[in-house]
Amino acid sequence: MDGTLKKEFISIFLILPTLLYFFQYEELKFLALYVVCFFSIYILKQSSFSFSTLMRKIQWDFCFIFFFIFLFSGYFYTRFVDENLLFAFPRNNFHLWLFVMFVYPFFSVIPQEIIFRVFFFYRYNIFFKNKKIFSFLINLFIFSYSHIIFQNFHAVLITAIVSPLFAYAYLKKSFMTCVVIHSLGGQIIFTFGLGKYFY
Repeated sequence: MDGTLKKEFISIFLILPTLLYFFQYEELKFLALYVVCFFSIYILKQSSFSFSTLMRKIQWDFCFIFFFIFLFSGYFYTRFVDENLLFAFPRNNFHLWLFVMFVYPFFSVIPQEIIFRVFFFYRYNIFFKNKKIFSFLINLFIFSYSHIIFQNFHAVLITAIVSPLFAYAYLKKSFMTCVVIHSLGGQIIFTFGLGKYFY
């Protein structure tokens, strides 16, 4: 079983992003995300995983703290990279920006968090027993590595920085808390203009 899990892990988190890096079709990126998400849900349903645990309440104080951290760090990061990007998206295409703000949590964040947090920490827990720091590092690696599909340094760096926070939010707070802070972080990124590095 361990051998099968290892092959599955390598296929999903290493081979698939590598293939998507070389085959740059937007449709393939979203198709891969949803296929892996549905596969994850299917596997979880076949196991003893309790989906009711995903509905634990949101820790809003935790979310507000990191909203302001994301806000300030995102602003200064954008200024450092290219200050011309600041608010370029909402300024140039306000209606599309509003649309992205609304759909992003549902069509991007939730599938990602099901795969990289729920599925990862449940399915591959056998590899990380009593190795919590190691599991966080592996989670950081696969989450940031998956963003090589956007073919830029910023997407990989930003996701590497926030990955331990998302993992901590999921494991110590709640799945919905993790979804909220991931959504806020992404919405800030798109609002400040850094979204150009994530599509």
